[in-house]
Amino acid sequence: MKTDALNTILEERVLSRGSKDKLTALHENISSKEFSDLLDAEGNQYVEFVQEGGGVWGSALVGYLYGLEIFGIRFLKVAGTSAGAINTMLIAACKTKEEAKSGIIKDILFNWNFADFMDGKPYVKSFIHSLLNNKNFLKINAMIAAAIMLILIIIPFAFPSETTLQAKLLFLIPLIPLVVTFFCVKKLYNDFKKQNSGLNPGNVFLNQMTDVMKGFGIRTVAELNEKFIQQEKKLNLNYRYGNGMEYYAIALNSIEEIRVNNSEHLDQTRYRIFYESAVNNDYYKNDPFYLLKSEYIIIATDINAKIKVELPTMANLYWSEEELKRISPAEFVRASMSVPFFFEPYQKRIDKDQDSVKYAWKFWMNTKPEDIYPAGVFIDGGSISNFPIDLFHSSDVFYPRMPLFGVQLTSDLDILSEKGKTSEQILKSPFSFAGNIIGTLKGFNDKSFLTKHTFYHLFSIQTVNCGTSSWLNFFMKREEKEELFNKGFQAALDFLNQFDWERYKCERMMVSMKEKKILKEEDTKTVG
Repeated sequence: MKTDALNTILEERVLSRGSKDKLTALHENISSKEFSDLLDAEGNQYVEFVQEGGGVWGSALVGYLYGLEIFGIRFLKVAGTSAGAINTMLIAACKTKEEAKSGIIKDILFNWNFADFMDGKPYVKSFIHSLLNNKNFLKINAMIAAAIMLILIIIPFAFPSETTLQAKLLFLIPLIPLVVTFFCVKKLYNDFKKQNSGLNPGNVFLNQMTDVMKGFGIRTVAELNEKFIQQEKKLNLNYRYGNGMEYYAIALNSIEEIRVNNSEHLDQTRYRIFYESAVNNDYYKNDPFYLLKSEYIIIATDINAKIKVELPTMANLYWSEEELKRISPAEFVRASMSVPFFFEPYQKRIDKDQDSVKYAWKFWMNTKPEDIYPAGVFIDGGSISNFPIDLFHSSDVFYPRMPLFGVQLTSDLDILSEKGKTSEQILKSPFSFAGNIIGTLKGFNDKSFLTKHTFYHLFSIQTVNCGTSSWLNFFMKREEKEELFNKGFQAALDFLNQFDWERYKCERMMVSMKEKKILKEEDTKTVG
């Protein structure tokens, strides 16, 4: 990073003193580092990028993005869920892939009033506001209710009645709160039924996201796909060491170096077959961009088909090709961020007569045309996969050309819970038991993948601690957004400062060789 660029960034008002001090201390080391072997004409380096969902914690994701972009990091593949889906969509739609996007995304974020997204009944917004801004809200109201109930129970005994009728009426007084509660619960239940089991329709968010897409010149999914999804040489990228046979030669040399350094852990027969196949791979000899592709992926959950849905990859399960030429990609994000009960599920009726739909159901679900589901019912993608880093994992790696970066979001409370509980705490009550079951099942797909592939936690993933803030605090003030932005920004600087591209490539190849049983798992337990 040049001095002029650094000085300009240091003048950025949203950056805190801590962020500026860290940037000043680390910029020289980070600026001199390599992060990828794929570059554009401006020298920007390209990576794959996955962002975890986390409600209004998305402000931290934008800060993290900003920290990457100021050091010339750009994105060939992006994916995310919920809040990560919003950021993913904005990255894909904004400007060209060569240009920095975080400045514009930051402005959009800070101009949005998150409370507007709560577009349900007025009492919903009032209740949630009170709940989030008063930690003792439930406790205080429970105490008030108990006191009122106690007073009403005492009344029949405190006031003497002259007739039997008066006595009966006095003893009916304690039933008044129960009757009121019954009608309140009934109204809430009826509202849920009318609003498809969600407190907020989510229309305001969808409209605002659609307007943002239009501002970028993107009105349809087809337009976004045409803009962002490119392949191989159409990407207009360069391989760091040359666009001829350099990539092929470096790959073979690096594979051999791994063999030399790990000869005692290798299955020699499997290695020989693997190496010979690499030597004879003519696709990579003169084309370092073979099979390279830019793409964006939004994760949602269809509770009708009971599957994780990758959009736009699996979009034809629900939208025909003609529909994708008419609808805004904002609908994908709306489907991904449908927090159960907080927002209404996003629904999409399926036209079974469309050829593209029939083909998709046959391809993805092995379903006959007459058995295609009538509708997709989408809830938050985080219910199945909140951090879909497995999307970009491949066991068939010739040699890494770019790294996979991922950012996760946590809080002080999450960090405390990660230390584990005693069996007594887990089984304290049926509610605590049920809560731990749900917590285990949520995002099970991601946890299983990361447990198996420890490589990513070691080399690819940075976690941003969002402190004590609530991921559902839609009443977040600008100052709180800026605080989260700076937390993400500083986490990005820490990650870039410790990242080692050469080691990443070596370790990533060892993961691939382990998956192919070339490296003996019993001898390399920490490689995964």
